[in-house]
Amino acid sequence: MVGELKISAPASTADFPPDRTLGELFAKAIEQQQAGRMERAIELYRLLVLQFPSYAPAWNNLGVALRATYSFAAAVSALRRGTALDPNDAGALSNLGNALRAVGDYEEAAAAHEASLAIDPDVGRVHYNLALVRRDLGDLEAALAGFAAAEARGFKSSEMFWDRALTLLVSGELEQGFREYEWRWQLPESPPRFPEIEVWDGKPYEGKTLLVHTEQGFGDAIQFLRYLPGAAALGGRLVYECPSPLARLVEESGIAANIELVDQGAPMPAADLQIALLSLARIFRTTLDTIPWDGPYLSPPSDGPGLQIQSDGLRVGLVWAGKSTHKNNRNRSIQLETLLPLLELPNMRFVGLQKGDGADQPVQLGAEALVINIGERMRDFADTASILKQLDLVVSVDTSVVHLAGALGVPAWALIPFSPDWRWLYGRDDTPWYPSVRLFRQTSPRTWPEVVAKVREALAALAVEAAQGGD
Repeated sequence: MVGELKISAPASTADFPPDRTLGELFAKAIEQQQAGRMERAIELYRLLVLQFPSYAPAWNNLGVALRATYSFAAAVSALRRGTALDPNDAGALSNLGNALRAVGDYEEAAAAHEASLAIDPDVGRVHYNLALVRRDLGDLEAALAGFAAAEARGFKSSEMFWDRALTLLVSGELEQGFREYEWRWQLPESPPRFPEIEVWDGKPYEGKTLLVHTEQGFGDAIQFLRYLPGAAALGGRLVYECPSPLARLVEESGIAANIELVDQGAPMPAADLQIALLSLARIFRTTLDTIPWDGPYLSPPSDGPGLQIQSDGLRVGLVWAGKSTHKNNRNRSIQLETLLPLLELPNMRFVGLQKGDGADQPVQLGAEALVINIGERMRDFADTASILKQLDLVVSVDTSVVHLAGALGVPAWALIPFSPDWRWLYGRDDTPWYPSVRLFRQTSPRTWPEVVAKVREALAALAVEAAQGGD
């Protein structure tokens, strides 16, 4: 999340600049922006800054609107123009910090928020914005202090408490983090589901039906499936609302014993109790030392996709992009071209597992001989699991394939951005969630070539080890 400051607007028509044309145009642009019609607002602000290039509020509002439409670099430039014209506009400085954070310039973003607080130190939202950047920089203690400072100044939004939960989780404070993770139900985009059914408190429920409903992405579902057997052991009937692409895999894995699956989107059976899948971590009071793991908990079905991966050397699967709709996709996804140094290594068969966004990149690059992409031939996660079990290694950005490999016990190397998703923590190259997964992290924002160079070195060493073992 991010706390955008209120857009610049005169308090009354009397406060408009003398030029009536400017005032009227500015008012129309603000009206469009507040109504959420960002493209029209941007068009009006462009007219404004072309005619009145010294009017700082228009540059500020243009930057906010550009950031809302994901034009982050342009937003930074517009906000820099505005703050240069009026360096004492505390709100504009914090908005600049938000835009800088969006492009990964965390140090500069922190400096912008600090400059804003130097002018007006009592704006809780700016303390919140600065706390987010502190978390991005890995200074988790300062981030938590920033959230506290924001709350002390009266800023108590559900988004901030949600971000505090994520900060606790990425710091490894899982038990408290999962308790506060429940703030997600207060966010506008994730209202509670099945509010008419009592939320399960973790107590035995013999003779009753517990509905565990799915949420968030496929990777989240795969990661938290491990909790289902523990929940099933405490009661009578457990019904799991399963995403359809996962259903065949879950049903044919041992984890589904004593669990009834219902496809997501289908009518749900009557239930006495309900809980979201990811809330099971709170129910079982998970810590870093108590993450459930008795070995791989998923296994591919016997009727795979009929694809056999043949190679005299290592068989390596590649995933280079996640869904473009993911909020953090611009930080986690890369281009296949960035992975070309890996494809130069001899005695390896590289298999693309890319579906949807980015699946056409081997063709666009002319790299079909270097990597054969079979992602679109996999019907569901059961097919993907069958392919993964044929591979010696998976190299992937932070996507559901990493979670699937980990749940299957397949070796996987995950490419992690400088500011990681909470589950990968900070400062370690392993993960307590999946023993077979190794993490390769950026040491500074947007430095994927450095990460790929480390992966190439490790992959070359693995190839030598495999060849020696073959001898």
